[in-house]
Amino acid sequence: MSIPIILLILVLIYDIGNALYEKNRLSNTSYLSIEYALDNINNIDENDIIKYIMNDNNNLSKISVIIKDNTIDIELEKEIKGIFSKNVNLDITTVKTKYRGKIKNNKKNIERIK
Repeated sequence: MSIPIILLILVLIYDIGNALYEKNRLSNTSYLSIEYALDNINNIDENDIIKYIMNDNNNLSKISVIIKDNTIDIELEKEIKGIFSKNVNLDITTVKTKYRGKIKNNKKNIERIK
C-alpha cells in the first residue's frame, strides 16, 4: 500500500471520530440543558436556556428550545467539517440531537427523540 492511501484512510478515520465526538458533545449539552431547565421550570424561559447552551457551544447552526406545559424540547444542529472535507470544500456531515424532558409524578423524564 502506498503512503498517500494510508494517509487518506487515517484522515477519514479522524474525521469520522471527530463527528462522533461532536454528536456526543451535543447530546450531553442537550441533556444537561434540559436537566437544568427542569430544575428551574418556573423561573426560566427559552432565552435563558439558549444562553446556557451557547456558553458551551457557540458554533451551532440551529438551536430550537420550546417550553410548553412543563415539557421542554431542545433540538441542536452543528455542521462538521473535517480535515479531508476542508481540502475538497465539502461538508462531511451535519450532527443533530433532539431531546425532550418533562416532569411526571415529581420525577424528571428526559428522552432522546428520533
